[in-house]
Amino acid sequence: MANTRIALLEQTASMGGVEFSTLYLAQHLDSELFHPIVICPEEGDLTRLCRQRGVEIHVVPRAKLHSVSLRRGRHYAPNPLAMVSNTFALLNGAIRLRAFLRQHEVDLICTKGLLAHVQGGLTAKLANVPCVWHVQDAVSDRAMGLYRRLLRVSAAFLADHVIADGPTILEQMPRKMRASRRVSLIYNGVDVEEFAPTADGKGIRQELGMGEEHLVVGSVARLTPWKGQAYLLHAAARLSREFARVHFLIVGSPLFASDSYELELRAIAAAPELVGRVSFAGYRLDLPNVLAAIDIFAYTALEKDTSPLALLSAMAAGKPIVAPDISGVRELFSDGIDGILVPPANVDRLADALRLLLTDEGLRTRLGQRARERAVGEFSVQSFAQSCEEVFASVLERQRSGRAAAVR
Repeated sequence: MANTRIALLEQTASMGGVEFSTLYLAQHLDSELFHPIVICPEEGDLTRLCRQRGVEIHVVPRAKLHSVSLRRGRHYAPNPLAMVSNTFALLNGAIRLRAFLRQHEVDLICTKGLLAHVQGGLTAKLANVPCVWHVQDAVSDRAMGLYRRLLRVSAAFLADHVIADGPTILEQMPRKMRASRRVSLIYNGVDVEEFAPTADGKGIRQELGMGEEHLVVGSVARLTPWKGQAYLLHAAARLSREFARVHFLIVGSPLFASDSYELELRAIAAAPELVGRVSFAGYRLDLPNVLAAIDIFAYTALEKDTSPLALLSAMAAGKPIVAPDISGVRELFSDGIDGILVPPANVDRLADALRLLLTDEGLRTRLGQRARERAVGEFSVQSFAQSCEEVFASVLERQRSGRAAAVR
């Protein structure tokens, strides 16, 4: 299997958890067995980081797609014209991408993101190469049933195998795929050395106006309602009255360039009890230093999640964690042992958990140390890459066996 060429197809070049996992995978696949090629639809932070770290990267433009839903007040309805238009755009893009795969002698394509799954799956059919979906975005319970059915039908037809990075996604895959062992549960992995507790957070504190005397409660996530930062700020308002030295750090940028939720968060932070107590750091790539500046990591997602990289990174950084008791998160650590789980969207319980950590330095230290041990033992990028390698090898072997049987 030496020099097996794996194309990692991304649907965006903007950095988020999915894109970091692509970068980690490309860096840590066994170079004696696999040669990764990252494909992006445009230039961005991912293409820049790939070049900086010696990962082969190519830009293959994708036709502009239109929203498949129409908003009517607070409700959404399917947009059939967009569905038809997008279908033709994806087919056209698949034909262009097939030429690229053939030119670069790609043996297998691994897709990241729903658009990439569909386009990559179509391309794989045209190019006669196997396709592995790496699914890292769960379909929300708020999504239209049509959307969820589309995902399942597409997976059954377009994916030779699905890597699910959490039980939420595993449950959303077709039963036949799960029964035939065409779905694997592989949790995300992080570079535990990059996030070692030796990183320096003093520069971040100085930049954002936080002193060494502050106890910093930090959140790292996209600024979107389902990530629940508003609940953290409401808890912060209560705690700020009790703790003069506590400061709250919100790290992240809006999803899809929509700043309405960020404006809502800033409005909450403008309350008298929070003035001067909350910093918005925006989108950051220096996450090891950001985490080093944090004393307590708060993750506040409201819905089922998928082994979020920010949370795993905080564990690797040895931070005590407060997180919601939801699928995709509760599997990552044990409540009271290497983190604290609280009900989602519950300001009272969130404030109680943060209060406990703010008043008990020994507990912060113990939970942080155990969280790091858990990350090193179970969620290293090396373990993640090795598990993906096993899937790729199995899919390629299955394809070879099928071709051999067809010849006979």
